[in-house]
Amino acid sequence: MKTGLADLEEKRQQGHLMEPGEVLQAFRTSEEGLTSAEVKRRQERYGMNEITEEKRISILKIFLSQFKNALILILLVATAISAAMGNVIDATVIFAAVFLCVILGFFFEYRSEKAIKALKEIAAPTASVIREGNEVKIPSKEIVPGDILVLRAGDRVAADARLFEEVNLKVDESPLTGESRAVKKGVSVLDEDVTIAERKNMAYSGTTVTYGRGKGVVTAIGMGTELGKIARMLVGAKEEETPLERRINEIGRWLSVIYVCICATIFVLGVLSGLSLLGMVIWSISLAVAIVPETLPLIITGTLALGVQRMARKRAIVRKLPAVETLGCITAICSDKTGTLTKNEMTVRRVYVGEKMIEVTGAGYEPKGEFFSQNKKTEPGEDESLRMAFQIAALCNDSRLRKEGDGHKINGDPTEGALVVAAEKAGLNKDDLEERYRRVGEIPFERERKRMTTVHQDLVEGKKVAYVKGAPEVLLDLSTGIYRHDEGKAVIEEITEEDRREVLNVSDKMAADALRVIAVAYRDLPGEEKEEYNAVEKKLIFAGLLGMTDPPREEVKDAIERCKKAGIKPIMITGDHKLTAMAIARELGMTSFSEDEKVLTGAELEKMSEAQLEEIVDNLVVYSRVSPAHKLRIVESLKRKGNVVAMTGDGINDAPALKRSDVGVAMNSGTEVAKEASDMVLTDNNFATIVAAIHEGRAIYDNMKKYLVYQLSYAFAEVCLLVGAFFFGFFFFGVPLLALIPIQILWANLVIEDLPAMGLGIDPPDPDIMERKPRDPKERVFTKRTLHLLILMSAVIFIGCLGVFLKYLPGYGYGTGTIGDEVLWKAQTMVFATFILYEMINAFNCRSERHSLLRVGIGSNKWLIFGVIGSIILMVIAIQIPFTGAFFHTTRLTILDWSIALATSITIFVMVEVWKALNRRNDERSGNKRKSSA
Repeated sequence: MKTGLADLEEKRQQGHLMEPGEVLQAFRTSEEGLTSAEVKRRQERYGMNEITEEKRISILKIFLSQFKNALILILLVATAISAAMGNVIDATVIFAAVFLCVILGFFFEYRSEKAIKALKEIAAPTASVIREGNEVKIPSKEIVPGDILVLRAGDRVAADARLFEEVNLKVDESPLTGESRAVKKGVSVLDEDVTIAERKNMAYSGTTVTYGRGKGVVTAIGMGTELGKIARMLVGAKEEETPLERRINEIGRWLSVIYVCICATIFVLGVLSGLSLLGMVIWSISLAVAIVPETLPLIITGTLALGVQRMARKRAIVRKLPAVETLGCITAICSDKTGTLTKNEMTVRRVYVGEKMIEVTGAGYEPKGEFFSQNKKTEPGEDESLRMAFQIAALCNDSRLRKEGDGHKINGDPTEGALVVAAEKAGLNKDDLEERYRRVGEIPFERERKRMTTVHQDLVEGKKVAYVKGAPEVLLDLSTGIYRHDEGKAVIEEITEEDRREVLNVSDKMAADALRVIAVAYRDLPGEEKEEYNAVEKKLIFAGLLGMTDPPREEVKDAIERCKKAGIKPIMITGDHKLTAMAIARELGMTSFSEDEKVLTGAELEKMSEAQLEEIVDNLVVYSRVSPAHKLRIVESLKRKGNVVAMTGDGINDAPALKRSDVGVAMNSGTEVAKEASDMVLTDNNFATIVAAIHEGRAIYDNMKKYLVYQLSYAFAEVCLLVGAFFFGFFFFGVPLLALIPIQILWANLVIEDLPAMGLGIDPPDPDIMERKPRDPKERVFTKRTLHLLILMSAVIFIGCLGVFLKYLPGYGYGTGTIGDEVLWKAQTMVFATFILYEMINAFNCRSERHSLLRVGIGSNKWLIFGVIGSIILMVIAIQIPFTGAFFHTTRLTILDWSIALATSITIFVMVEVWKALNRRNDERSGNKRKSSA
């Protein structure tokens, strides 16, 4: 335990019984937060904010785990017995081959473990704290006692904290107390020590903020928190078996049983035929070690982990491995508009106040711009209605504009930031306004309500005022008056239905120009009376409309086009106006809005039954003015129609839809609750990243299949070859024939074949991978076409190698002395060389199940080429060098021998290319038939 934890525990236990100022003093901090130097000192003293310390990767443990394979252990024991009986050379070489195999397995597993650990670091939860006066987002594990923790709706509380500021703060404490309802928090000191559930001025690690906002002093971290006491784990990336892994493991188990039975049968027959007991033990186990797919789970997990690491580099962090497999099956992507399809770089362009439209110049977050009305420059200070609209926009706002270097940056939501910048252009500084209008209450924005309200105390006039911003139609319904400007004076008139229609008409026109429209309103409140918040948002005075641009991301248009080619339907789900959504959808090329393609609003969706929605859901490409509850209905309706759905979300209320979708995609800028509910997190909030992740997901799945086809094709062929040669000799010569000896089997399978296999695991995808239809989730790993290819490859290798073996056996007489042994060695050497060349050429065949190697590109996978070159060098060393040849029981081959081996092995390239061409022709014919029938 770190030093200092004892005194920390004493302070922690008293935090709820102390005044906020006393807590700040006790932890030697302030509302401005800690300095970087102090944070470092406290981390050294108190440790990291972790429930349990992350286990380090043990190199020794990974190395020793390679010997868990029972067949490896048996082979090592048999090799030791062989050495004890005097056959030291064979025993040494077999041991070296097994040891090299263990080293390769260790390297691959260690690399996979490092990849998984790196992903956990990337996917770790974050928290907002105040340090040196600035709010910053940091990994939760870096929080220290005395940090000022900032809490907002949707945040997962990262450490125990004593609250000193809260606005309508409610926290779900069910993980800690079991209480199902959110608890309203406060900051007042408690008179007596009470249970955790009754400590209203404390926020506890592992709980979730469901409403409002607040700040608190961190009083406990890691194992010192209440959650740490009951050893509950915080959020982390989960390691779980994917459906593909489960199917592969099942295949591996069945093949293992079959192969072991075959090896056992051959062992018994060999011994009964008079072959050496020890020799047959080593031979049978060598064959079993070589062909039993014990490494399949490791290879699949490793390929997944490394593939997911590549996805992380492309800004898509996969939290749950099964999502990788599902990505290739997605048929519909339901995406938020703002920040995902668009840049989320808001700029106010138009303001409608006092029955006139005002254009605003300037770009980005620079508070520089001019105002024009009917092409004439206007001074915002001379227009009271414009000043009021911007005052509301700046004060009913949680964002701040701060200078950074030569420019400016927004802290907070970009939409709110655009309003602060526009107010600054009009000469209204947010900080200056807040000095007069002190915020004393607020009702946070919620998508269901489509509005936000803040209550302010006017320190000059001594009155209270409520400022409201939100959707135009919502604020108009809540308004009884309208704010106008008449000859330099502010005039408040009763709002009429004609006024409402006129404002909505202007709002529609702005939305049709792809502007996001925000309405602002206010209400003077009775000075001393404390009104309920639901009464504050009534009898409002409507002040105006602000229209802001949010340009589409340049890369999204291309991503949408790729989606369509890939058979994936992009769907926009937004809280914005219908016309704004339609304008952006047209600009991005999502749809041309034909008669069959419609836009559905949240209000229309609310009136529909599930059956009615299901009837039209396939024709909908845009949903506007929707709430998170609507998202869930949309997902469920799409899934009932047979779609595999990806859904984006960032808010706390998006969690149900994210969980219900097949792949939930959270934004890195979103709430921790949304991230926890998701399968994948986008670090750049970009729709194009989702499409890139689908591309990578398809490629990962393909690469796992490539490895399987490669591994099983030579395994099947090898079993057939060795069993065929064994029984051929048994029936025709009366003595079994061994086409390969143990060391050759091990060298060919455990050492040489692994190098190309690693290259296939990171093979570039097929050129048309995003032009295929999504994969059916129910599709078997080995489709009918894959099985046909597997059988073809195995048959060609088996026939070719057996033919070469028999060709080099004329005049063979088993046990007739030196001449017979030399003939046997030559035949076995030819099989050894031919089999390995088959493997090398077939590795290139396995790069695509459909396309010719000439189209895929022979040199497009440098790692496969390096692997093949390395394997060929190892083969040549074992054959052509007399010294090593003595160990491997091989003889040097002539140029003619090599030519025969190469010519024989090339047949697999020719046969597979012909097979692919015939299948492509059949596919084209089938496609033409479908087009003609359509």
